[in-house]
Amino acid sequence: MLREPDRLEKEPFDLLIVGGGITGATLAWDAALRGLRVALVERGDFGGATTSATSKLIHGGLRYLKNGELGLVRESLRERRILQMLAPHLVRPQPFLIPTYRRGNRKTMIRAGMLLYGALSWDRGRLADPEQRLPGHRMLDPAATMAAEPVIGGEGLTGGARYYDCRCEPERLCLEFVRAAASRGALVLNYCPVTALQLSQGRVSSVEVLDRLEGRRREVRTAAVVNAAGPWADSLDALAGLSEPVALRRSKGIHLVTRPLTREHALVLRTRAGRHFFVIPWHARSLIGTTDSEYVGSPDRFAVSDADEAEFLAEVNEALPRAGLRAADVVYRYGGMRPLVDQETSVYQASRRYEILDYRKRGCAGLFSVVGGKYTTSRNLAQKVIDRVMAYLGRPKVSCATALEPLPGTPRAPLGEFRRQLLERYAHLPATVVSATIDAYGNEAQAVLEMIARDEALAEPIGDAGETLAHLEVAVRDEMAVSLCDVLTRRTGVGNRARLSEEDLEKSAAFVARRCGWTPERTRAEMDLYRDKTRGIPDSPARLATEPGATPPRSSGGC
Repeated sequence: MLREPDRLEKEPFDLLIVGGGITGATLAWDAALRGLRVALVERGDFGGATTSATSKLIHGGLRYLKNGELGLVRESLRERRILQMLAPHLVRPQPFLIPTYRRGNRKTMIRAGMLLYGALSWDRGRLADPEQRLPGHRMLDPAATMAAEPVIGGEGLTGGARYYDCRCEPERLCLEFVRAAASRGALVLNYCPVTALQLSQGRVSSVEVLDRLEGRRREVRTAAVVNAAGPWADSLDALAGLSEPVALRRSKGIHLVTRPLTREHALVLRTRAGRHFFVIPWHARSLIGTTDSEYVGSPDRFAVSDADEAEFLAEVNEALPRAGLRAADVVYRYGGMRPLVDQETSVYQASRRYEILDYRKRGCAGLFSVVGGKYTTSRNLAQKVIDRVMAYLGRPKVSCATALEPLPGTPRAPLGEFRRQLLERYAHLPATVVSATIDAYGNEAQAVLEMIARDEALAEPIGDAGETLAHLEVAVRDEMAVSLCDVLTRRTGVGNRARLSEEDLEKSAAFVARRCGWTPERTRAEMDLYRDKTRGIPDSPARLATEPGATPPRSSGGC
């Protein structure tokens, strides 16, 4: 996947997608498969905003049953199964446990919810890979509930419900769709915000894009534009000169990574105010989230504060007293904004439904906006949007193929069998390295393992979970990583499970600096951006530590 910004001006496009999160990525993949000439531009890094600020789950959304949103839950459960088939190395079964109490989560209510959830996920076992098939739910008595997860308190406990959903690596999954689109001819560019949108006779005709890496503005000819900018969607509407931009609310959600609290289950808990949150096993630690409060202000100024962390820790300790969490137990924190279309209710109660807006009747034909939705349903949302774009362009109907077409990393055999094959083939390498490589790259893992086997220097470990300098090399060479945060938190994930040790941070920064030709000043700035990110300050594109005249080498994908 190479960076080719010159194509923006040289080629006319059928569709320009603004936003490189999971929505934009799945849109680009679908459009490319249907034969459209596609360009995707992202103001920051692919998957760098809302996509990377999730609870790392692919799930039906059990709590939406309470709102009567059966259609949304069924759609989510259907899409969960599709993503399990497409990316089993990134989407994996996860057992959940909901403790029930005399007050709060009542056992009769949870049992009814489990029965309905199971009925809506009737096809959860219809997967070729036996390791991906999800069991049905099981109700537990108090003793079994506390034996399963001793951190659950016994006061008022009436039992629990065990069920299964999936967890995922959202940044890598987003990148899979971006890379898939590029492999079918789509132009994909990160760090390229849209700065102007031109109309001709009431129709979209061209878009101006700023390439932050080259400091150059480029005019892009396109017949249609899909605004998939998430929390920044209303900004593009303003560039189009619309008097009434899309009505957009932003929900602020934060997550904390702490010492491990559970054995194997993700816990579903309630605060005193009635809001649910998860405690999820996450790479030998616990991932806790999310909060849900209205965010008012510029999305560019979003950050997680010490006060946010303290308030959430108090809620967690109240719901799970045996956790006894303190600020010192937090090893990483992050947050993000979710765009919502529901204007009437609180942001927690607001539906996660999506809305597709066509601006033809507002004098801006060819502009579509996508607002709201869930990570889990992004592929299906993209299908509906591209159906509309195809109709607008007057193209013959072409069936959507994204539910069946393999992604670059889709294993060609059941994941367990594929893992055993590579563990045997590379028995001379540490098993943790082989497994971590499979988990990140799936079907493409062998090429990375060959790099490690051939070059001893690239076998140098980073962190404690099996990543090596080879993984950093792939990020820069093949995956358009530009910054140190791109490499550590969105291409490898080695830096977003906990704060990297200073030794590993310095080692990683030195390697990427050599690969990209950074000055010592640039390298130090990149390290500071990473340290800030672990404290909940996003590495926004405005803070990108680029240097004047520094452009990515054409022979590589990034830096």
